[in-house]
Amino acid sequence: MKKRFKVAVLMDVSRAYDRDVLTGITNFNKIHDKFVFFFFSPRYVHNDNQAAIIKRLVKWRPDGVLTREVDGFKQMLKLNVPLIIFPHTNLYKNEINVWGDNHLIGQVSAEYFINRGYKSFGFLGFKGFQWSVEREKGFVEYVGKFGHSVNAFNFDNKNLLWEELPTKLVDWLKVFKNPTAIFSATDELNILLLEAAKNAGLKVPDDLSIMGVDNDALICETTNPTLSSIDHNAWQYGFQAAMILSRWMEHGERPDCNIICKPGTIVLRNSTNIMAIEDEQVRTALHYITNVAPSEDISVDDVVKVTTLSRRILEKRFQRLIKSSVLEEIKKARIQRIKYLLEYSELSILQIASELNFRNFDNITRYFKQFTGINPKEYRNQFRRD
Repeated sequence: MKKRFKVAVLMDVSRAYDRDVLTGITNFNKIHDKFVFFFFSPRYVHNDNQAAIIKRLVKWRPDGVLTREVDGFKQMLKLNVPLIIFPHTNLYKNEINVWGDNHLIGQVSAEYFINRGYKSFGFLGFKGFQWSVEREKGFVEYVGKFGHSVNAFNFDNKNLLWEELPTKLVDWLKVFKNPTAIFSATDELNILLLEAAKNAGLKVPDDLSIMGVDNDALICETTNPTLSSIDHNAWQYGFQAAMILSRWMEHGERPDCNIICKPGTIVLRNSTNIMAIEDEQVRTALHYITNVAPSEDISVDDVVKVTTLSRRILEKRFQRLIKSSVLEEIKKARIQRIKYLLEYSELSILQIASELNFRNFDNITRYFKQFTGINPKEYRNQFRRD
């Protein structure tokens, strides 16, 4: 009978990020069946306080731990068993942390807004949280490459209550010349930002285009307007952490460094459903690309035909206004759609090729690899959401 390991999983399942991490952990175990889990029990079963729960966990004597910064978690460090942390605030020195590539997350958001012609930018984040600081830095640096600056507001939970934030944001929003693109470090912040925009008499997305992080459907799909968000691929964080913990417990292979995970795709909703480009012809061309390229294999000439410009002039305006070519924008729209279908659908690569009107499997594989560096199958294996 093969050995199974006792693994404590301490996650805050009230948040989408933690639930996705938990999905990745349990998906790993569905495949390999190596873990027996300790989870937080429902309060109606054991109405213990946090200290009592940690005491029960210590008594359970786990072989390994996957944990958030829950109250009392530092006692787990004293157990001298393989332990991996998913920090809320900052990286823990001399421990193994699971951390997102937050700098890249900021860049992804900035690139999206730059490509849509925005020149006014804001960042809404948290003071004292390393991941928020890193996201802000990535956003600011990318926007700065195009000669723009970012006005930032960072929530200080030591000096401001959560429910007081919308009032402060109303004053902050007055500094912007609309249309403005605002990148928020989390989806939760955008609930309050939407309230502040309404109180300030601003329309989303007409005056403010808003994007967050986590793709928390409970938040993003229930607000008005619905909120665009960068998907963390947090399930992949969980799967990778479980795999590494398994090797650590079974073979003593402690990781040499932290586990750094890449973000997934932008899930577009109504809060970014507009383009801040004054040039009507470029705006028309981009609107056509956004709506048609994900399902049709359109050419540059097809895009030119929906405008009143020559190909040469349209290309010059694209380069001047969004620093990109017409063909590059077509490719971005199609690659974004392929990524989404690879992550979220059950469609085979051949079926996805048919959905996007590619002639055959080889065409889509070559097209995708030229843009991303990996083939569609490899991408699905890395980022598939089960």
